[in-house]
Amino acid sequence: MKSIKVRSVDTDVVTILVGAFHELTEIQPQADIWVAFGMGRNYCYYYINSICSVLGEPRSRGLPVFHALTGCDTTSSFKGKGKKTSWQAWQAYRDVTDTFQYLACHTFEHLSILCVHFQRIERFTVIMYDKTSPLTSVNDAREELFCRKSRSVDRIPPTQDALLQHTQRALYQAGIWTTCMQTQQIIPSPQEFSWTKDSASGLWIPMWITIPEVSRACSELVKCSCKGDCTRCKCVRSNLQCSPLCKCKCNDSVST
Repeated sequence: MKSIKVRSVDTDVVTILVGAFHELTEIQPQADIWVAFGMGRNYCYYYINSICSVLGEPRSRGLPVFHALTGCDTTSSFKGKGKKTSWQAWQAYRDVTDTFQYLACHTFEHLSILCVHFQRIERFTVIMYDKTSPLTSVNDAREELFCRKSRSVDRIPPTQDALLQHTQRALYQAGIWTTCMQTQQIIPSPQEFSWTKDSASGLWIPMWITIPEVSRACSELVKCSCKGDCTRCKCVRSNLQCSPLCKCKCNDSVST
């Protein structure tokens, strides 16, 4: 078949087809691949050939890794950073393209903090949070944004350890997508990619970090400005008790 239409309402399917396009055209060089996407007023056609032509082969192949890293159904996204912001960071830091393409071709790769590919992902993450920053380490960027630019804790990049765990989960999902052309995929255990199985429920849950949480040791870093009782503030979202720095009435009720 040369002309193919795929019907879907899932962005992941578009991403998978873009990532696999050049492999598909090796099988059928004259392939025309379309995606009938969406429902109702949002129904439209995506021409995968045209998308891949604009992106070029390296970015097309690396797109599944980018998509998984910046958030999909099975991986979390960076707080406050949507796909548009992530795409702008990719546009500003083209060196990460080589990493995305490499990880798409070398499926289920294990990274370390000293690996050049993880260091590029760190730099990419820093740019997402501060596009003018010259820093390459997310830990250094956290210190810069929190101490010198007065960013709140929930508006700075994740720690290096948390980013590494997130990246491993993203590579697991991207590995499943990029091996979709295999008749029988050989998929490793999620436990090797920062997932852990809950003994009570039997469900797989993310292993967010492997170091102690800073919020438990330094709860004074989080404060709220509630005028009454806390219900949806920073302290509640961080599962912390209000501190004397908070402006709410929680401390009054605790002290009485």
